[in-house]
Amino acid sequence: MTRMSKLDLSQINLNLLPALEALLETRNVSAAARKAHVSQSAMSHTLAKLRAVLADPLLIPSGRTLVLTPLAARLSAALPSALDRLAETLAPSPPFDPHTTTRTFRLVTLDYFEIVILGDFMAYFRAHAPNAAVWIDRVSERSLSSLVAGEADLALIGEASLPRSNALCRVELYRDPFVVMMRRHHPAAKRRSLSRTNYLAYPHVVVTVEGRADGAVDRALEAHGARRTIVLRLPHFATAPLAVRDSDALCTIASSVAERARELFAIELRTPPLELPSASVIATWSKRVDEDAGGRWFRSLFLEGHASSKQVRARMRIK
Repeated sequence: MTRMSKLDLSQINLNLLPALEALLETRNVSAAARKAHVSQSAMSHTLAKLRAVLADPLLIPSGRTLVLTPLAARLSAALPSALDRLAETLAPSPPFDPHTTTRTFRLVTLDYFEIVILGDFMAYFRAHAPNAAVWIDRVSERSLSSLVAGEADLALIGEASLPRSNALCRVELYRDPFVVMMRRHHPAAKRRSLSRTNYLAYPHVVVTVEGRADGAVDRALEAHGARRTIVLRLPHFATAPLAVRDSDALCTIASSVAERARELFAIELRTPPLELPSASVIATWSKRVDEDAGGRWFRSLFLEGHASSKQVRARMRIK
């Protein structure tokens, strides 16, 4: 093992390195002092410190001049580029500009996001960050570790989509009430209101994204001693309107999804015949990247509603 590989870097004062570079370049204490804008005695003192830390004389007399030791010669060749790299590493990051950035932002979410605000988001994002990109990852077992590590910039999820973590910031964006979807000309659509009897008389489609067989609807029904008949469970919000469009099945789903489905598929909507807690839409991200300027800008698109639909902005109470 070489001497340098045994060196305890905690002994190195970064202030010594520019002086070392000047000494190795000039091979003269007086000239190095002038180059570093210090006194000759101060440079002599610095040389003594460097010799002690590196356990090497560095400069040795040869006639009327000083010459480099083998170690000093190696340092002389490597130090300038090393100092340049160190300066680049320690330099403040340039100000973030969404208009010029080429960054790819990573978003972890459910397809709820894609249905509800993807169109509005892309219009805003492309207008304000034309050279940037977005990579959307579906919520999975890897999502928590990816968020904590700062590999993902943000997650937009439901209340129970991911475990809570002290390493993550967490904000509730808004609450989305439930509505009941049914096909046009459904027998239950003949009335403006949906009775509990009719609600329970028809089969149900359920979107299950958090791995639980019983959701808020089933727990509310159980509290009233009732149970619905579930004929289909889906892992995606996007396919739920398709499942009810051509059948008599009902689907109780977040109203933002249902309103979008009504626009696309002429689905009928009704208020549920029982009181249900609204679904929470959560934004969460790593505390490690909380101060990252690019990440703050990306989060603001959702936290401040810049890239959200009118319906979502209304639920966030943003004008």
